Amino acid sequence: MTENAATSAGRKGRAAGFVVGRFARALSDSPVAFDVHLPDGSVQHLGRGAPSFRVALKTDNGVRALTSFDEGRIGDAYLAGDLDIDGDMLSPFRLRESMGDFHLLTSLWRFAQPLLFGQMRTNKSAISSHYDIDPDFFLSFLDPKTPCYTQGVYLSAEESLDVATLRKFDYCFDRLKLKPGDRILEIGPGWGAWFEYASARGVKCTGISISQTSIDYLNRRAKHLGFDWELFYSDFLSYETQRKYDAIVIMGVIEHLPQYDRVAQKFASLLKPDGNIFLDGSACTKKYELSSFMVKHIYPGNHSFLVLHDFLAAIARTPLRPLEIFNDRYSYFLTFQQWARNFDHNRDDVVRRFGEFNYRRFRLYLWGAAYEFLSRSLDCYRMIIHNPGADATV
Repeated sequence: MTENAATSAGRKGRAAGFVVGRFARALSDSPVAFDVHLPDGSVQHLGRGAPSFRVALKTDNGVRALTSFDEGRIGDAYLAGDLDIDGDMLSPFRLRESMGDFHLLTSLWRFAQPLLFGQMRTNKSAISSHYDIDPDFFLSFLDPKTPCYTQGVYLSAEESLDVATLRKFDYCFDRLKLKPGDRILEIGPGWGAWFEYASARGVKCTGISISQTSIDYLNRRAKHLGFDWELFYSDFLSYETQRKYDAIVIMGVIEHLPQYDRVAQKFASLLKPDGNIFLDGSACTKKYELSSFMVKHIYPGNHSFLVLHDFLAAIARTPLRPLEIFNDRYSYFLTFQQWARNFDHNRDDVVRRFGEFNYRRFRLYLWGAAYEFLSRSLDCYRMIIHNPGADATV
């Protein structure tokens, strides 16, 4: 390195150190302790106690992002490779409470899309951006035996995800009162874990999805397994059929369907009298509550976590009635934590096949969601909804 280059690097290092020093002073009493590795190789310790994770600032943009106290900018800098994070991946998200996340254009565009293009087109675009990746991408973190993209039901943290997922499937099958020959409709069948479980027990399966990648995968899977799955490319709200189903299953898809009155009416129109619905979804108390990172990089459009009281109010305006509701918040934490561990374990293969950007955006998503459930910022509800029929007296 020439003398001028060395002098320039030294100045940048001192400038970065000064900026991060102000950041450190702002977090001097933080119970979250971590080390910051600056571009010049120096290290600053932030917070009280031993560091639980490390932030490596690679560029000036990484320095500016970290010291902005803006979680959206920090997320973007991580995706761009301007900073790295390693160590206990739950701990960084504890700092969210001290950060802002106001991005007006991102918020405006999110809600402008359904007004400009219609809800169904917005849904298709959002689902495609998230799900229309090679199935192997999702299979790199989902359980290899039961690749279900929603929570398992754990009795203890030591259980495997496969055991927890099968417990949920058992609950679903039992509470829906399914028997061989029944016809079910699954909204968003994903990678077929529930279809395989139900088909092995003699249940006939119909699925609708607006992910063509998922439908193509399921058609190949059905042929391989010898199952006769009926699959349609259709938005749930526009799906039309003369058939009435014995049961409806919607696992982790209600988050993509925030129009609860229309959803409830569609449920009622598709379900036989005395039929049941299994529904689960991640939930919060405020509709459309979503970080700018999630909107930009994971779930675009007007995706919304389930707002239970609003959803139940919509159900009450139909003949449908909820029979039971459980909170699976901690189970979803354990599920996301296992997904994140699986993803990190398969990092090299994911980066080789799908690129550093896709690895980084899903890594933040998986660990961040795990923390949100652990910290009680998010809940998760699992429920059975019953159609008593027009002639019911009880």
